[in-house]
Amino acid sequence: MRATFAKINIDNLYTNYQTLREIVGKAKVIGVVKSNAYGHGLIEVSRYLQEFGIDYLAVAFVNEGIELRRAGIEVPILVLVPENDLSIEASVEYNLDYAVENYEVAKKISDYAKANSKRARIHFYVDTGMGRDGMPYKNAVEIIKECMKLPNLDFVGLMSHFANSESDGTYTKHQLDIFKKVISDLKYERIEFELVHIANTGAIANFPESIFDGVRPGIALYGYVRNGNSFDMRFKPVMEVHSKVISLRKVLPGESVGYGRAFIATHPTTIATVPIGYGDGLKRILSDALFCLIRGRRYKVVGGICMDEIMVDVGMDGIKLGDEVVLLGQQENETITGWELANKSNTIVYEILTSISNRVPRIYVRNRQ
Repeated sequence: MRATFAKINIDNLYTNYQTLREIVGKAKVIGVVKSNAYGHGLIEVSRYLQEFGIDYLAVAFVNEGIELRRAGIEVPILVLVPENDLSIEASVEYNLDYAVENYEVAKKISDYAKANSKRARIHFYVDTGMGRDGMPYKNAVEIIKECMKLPNLDFVGLMSHFANSESDGTYTKHQLDIFKKVISDLKYERIEFELVHIANTGAIANFPESIFDGVRPGIALYGYVRNGNSFDMRFKPVMEVHSKVISLRKVLPGESVGYGRAFIATHPTTIATVPIGYGDGLKRILSDALFCLIRGRRYKVVGGICMDEIMVDVGMDGIKLGDEVVLLGQQENETITGWELANKSNTIVYEILTSISNRVPRIYVRNRQ
């Protein structure tokens, strides 16, 4: 077992899920678990969410859905990104819902399902302004009507995706108006779906009018929700990253630490070595800005972030071999959040969490019975 590990707090995952349930009311919750459940562990997190009673799961690629089916996950799983003919075939074989943006893909699914005496479930994906996936909204009704003539398909959902629901209210409302118009035009054609969904985490927090039959929370499940310019404290971070001090050395003035002599001591101090680095997902850009927690205090990382280790200036504070080190999370009264690391890295909290590499063991803890 490595000294470095990611602790995944299942109690906090449950709290976040229940908070979402309270916010969205009767809407079905489609939990987004793509990219290894945002770094938290695809299979394990999905098993817990299924245990909690989640309605759906959403993945990016078919291979993620297959992994979940093989692990015994039985709830509906929506594949968000179509790739190729083989993924279409696998989606049918493994009973995965598929996001469809054109007639050609729908026909391929239909042909395969019919040839194999199966039925396939699809959600029509409409581009309302994200400019990444989905059929053009101006042609959506026409495309959908053509697709619905195809055999062996169950037309489950209608969906879209917001571009900036955390901060750009004007554009989000513009997208929502477009989506509502598509819904209205389809109703005029007597076409309705059991699951209409567009709201992601930002929309759930900031635009409750975007909550239809379902919602697709991602980062909210893992504890990070921005409500306007503030953070929604009802949501609890699920991941912490821990390690230990494995080496201590005295450094005198003029002596250096790290590649390129990145740190040169100006006074006598102690350097603690900790076995975690950019190979584990720590952003190297944080080399001059990263702190960690030891014995409830903040200490600065010096000498640059290496692939496998970091060096920490712990002064003359009596730090010992084996002392716990927290890179993300809380220790006594001090906390390092994903928001902090993201701001210092000039990135988003999504990248901080998903960057924690697979060589970092995940440990799942829960106190709730």
